[in-house]
Amino acid sequence: MKRSKNSEPQSRPKIAAGLDEKLCSSYDGYRPAEPRTEIDVVKVPENEEEVKRFFELHVVKRKPCKIVGIPEDISVLRKLKPSNIQNVLPREEILTIEKKNEGGFGSGATRLKMSFGQFLSKILNAGEEDLYLTTQYLEDDPNNGDYSTDEEEKDQVLDDDFDTGSITFDNLHDDFDDLQEEEPCGPGSDQSDSLEEQELRIKELYQPPMTNLLDDLPETPKFLDYLIPQQINLWIGAAKAQDDEAEDDKWLSNFDPGDPNGQLGLGRNVPGGGSSSGLHHDHADNLYVPIAGHKRFTLFAPCDAAKMYTVGTIRHLFASGVIDYVADRHAPLWRQLRDDGAITAEVYKTLLDSDTLDPQTKKHYEDFLRLDVQQQLKAAHHKQDHLDPPSFSTIPPCVVHLEDIKNKRVRDSIAESSKKRWPRFFNAHRITVDLKPGEMLYLPTGWFHEVTSYGDDGKEDKNVHVAANYWFIPPTGRDISNVYLDSYWPNDFAITQRALKRMRRHV
Repeated sequence: MKRSKNSEPQSRPKIAAGLDEKLCSSYDGYRPAEPRTEIDVVKVPENEEEVKRFFELHVVKRKPCKIVGIPEDISVLRKLKPSNIQNVLPREEILTIEKKNEGGFGSGATRLKMSFGQFLSKILNAGEEDLYLTTQYLEDDPNNGDYSTDEEEKDQVLDDDFDTGSITFDNLHDDFDDLQEEEPCGPGSDQSDSLEEQELRIKELYQPPMTNLLDDLPETPKFLDYLIPQQINLWIGAAKAQDDEAEDDKWLSNFDPGDPNGQLGLGRNVPGGGSSSGLHHDHADNLYVPIAGHKRFTLFAPCDAAKMYTVGTIRHLFASGVIDYVADRHAPLWRQLRDDGAITAEVYKTLLDSDTLDPQTKKHYEDFLRLDVQQQLKAAHHKQDHLDPPSFSTIPPCVVHLEDIKNKRVRDSIAESSKKRWPRFFNAHRITVDLKPGEMLYLPTGWFHEVTSYGDDGKEDKNVHVAANYWFIPPTGRDISNVYLDSYWPNDFAITQRALKRMRRHV
């Protein structure tokens, strides 16, 4: 879903009575025992016994942990430091870059199109702190040759050095064309999949510009190779180093208890400097790997979802941590999920071809699919311009970090207004994690997190922060040899594996 500013905060429905208790009872994973809980710190699992122990203590229990060390099989990520990254990834590739909105990133950010080289020049040489490389959304793919379809963004293309002559995706497409000429498809072979689908799957897994590391970076770190990867992403921005003694920022003067946008006039700013992602959760397990700079994660368990005052209306919290929402005016494009994050309607489509379905089950699937189509047709006419993703919290990042505001009078005033607007939030238990290069964070699906990024004031990095991450399909099984309880995701990933095999063999 395209992310933009929510202009209807005052119309959000109140949290249903008993929802907090309902969510707490439906989630059987780990939850912090104390209001301020320390995170587990472990080393990188290196042998079969350690891998199994990590699975049992963290993956099965849905328990975040900080991992000290970087596995050797993904050590190529160390080469992506600001001073070296241009020697590893091509400058010419065109990407979409988020522009800071209301003091932070995430929801509501404008997306600009520019070459990777342009972007690096702006943050490394010009010191710009309002640009951020994040996930490359398919609908925003700048390599489709159409730079003016979005009225909001048609004037946002930067023209200087704008050369698409050697874009990675074009080269990748050429490689697939060569494969098609050299190796005719045969029944039952790995050529039986659509070439277009295989190309798309590689792009979706290795998000640009990580596509260039296809032959150097494994699709799954070895110690988590029982999980199915969903995406590999690169995150780059610039921000000043953390300054705990910094004076209160000027943006605090914008504090307005009557702010019609519902953000108390605070936007996405955070006290003490740094840039914020906004408080939100993902629908995938996360392995986060900082490469340069410093990250502060503030975590809240999925069972505290009702305390997070999400944009969307929560329908269900699964034991796995996956949070499902209601398809309503706050999330008109939402499609119902099951406990492993799969879209229920897409699963039913694959099952309808089975000869073993009884008539009653088949009718249930068909009725569900009919309603799903009707909902999508209805949503197509709904104006999407001012809707944030349902998984975002309406609580400003500043409120998450109230204790960092130096001015006591301002801090107390913001606290008073916040407790009136988001009272349940102040009962949520949190974990704060400081993460630096040489460490990783394992974060199970559904855990709410606000990430504040800080640069490093060293001469080489020039306040630029870099991180990579793996997103994985949420597991639902408790046996390391059977973490997905049916064949839907394994069958789906088999197509991606065939695409990877063909591309790597060709190269």
